[in-house]
Amino acid sequence: MISERDTSLDARLIRALQRDGRATIQQLAAELDAPRSLVSDRLRALTGGGTVRVLAAYDPAFVGQTVIAHLSIAIDRAARPVARALAGIEEAVLVSCVGGLHDIVLEVRVDSNEALGAALHRVRSTPGVTEVRTQRYTGILKGLFIPRYDGVSGTDAIDRHLVELLQRDGRASYTSLARAVSLSAPAVRARVQRLLATGIVTISAVETRGALGRQLSMGLGITLGADSSDVLRALQEDPAIEFAAECIGSFDVVATIAAATSSDLLGRLDALRALPGVLRLTAWQHLELVKEDYYRQMA
Repeated sequence: MISERDTSLDARLIRALQRDGRATIQQLAAELDAPRSLVSDRLRALTGGGTVRVLAAYDPAFVGQTVIAHLSIAIDRAARPVARALAGIEEAVLVSCVGGLHDIVLEVRVDSNEALGAALHRVRSTPGVTEVRTQRYTGILKGLFIPRYDGVSGTDAIDRHLVELLQRDGRASYTSLARAVSLSAPAVRARVQRLLATGIVTISAVETRGALGRQLSMGLGITLGADSSDVLRALQEDPAIEFAAECIGSFDVVATIAAATSSDLLGRLDALRALPGVLRLTAWQHLELVKEDYYRQMA
């Protein structure tokens, strides 16, 4: 049985890993003001039990994924089989069954408008899909895997091999990485730090939704007024907002918010609704995350 203290520590530990997936146990313990042994035990439990994955992801711009869109999907049958079929679409990096205005939400990342059109055709052709509403991102305000690439740096074959290994385990030791690529641990450390510093790669924690009842997650579609600066700033500053993007389509902003209780979620939603720049806020609850996969292999 997990104690309330451990549950609280787990939530803070996950947030710390989302900021820096390769933070050492010593760094995590100092940030959380907790014993190293306890932090190590909780980290082992979270990652070993599948509650949390720490993984690397290429910056979308670096791999040519300059077009990113959120799809709201309506269906005429059971959600799980349709969501699993949609998860088979390569361009889909996130697929979630939701409760609300629509039944499934999906995020696609592609390299052109033509590729987006082709992906939309595959989504619409999936049996059970009756409606697709598209919101194309114009700018990502906040998120775990947002564009940071400096537009200059590149990679070689060793870098790409390292990233493939880190996409499987973002906390793999420098020693194990060094063995895999036949370099010294200091040389591997320098390469990984360069990949992170130039924004080519981000290493962060992805949490299984609903694990241990810790997190409730909702998607938000926000329609903005003429003066939206306060709203955008609030989304960036609120620690409960995990992701936010400006977009063109049914909404002006798509966001994800997470909290421990439904009461907390309601309070945060009401605080957003009260902002003068919010004309309308639509929310949907994430019920089951079917796919969250940012893996992309470089040629």
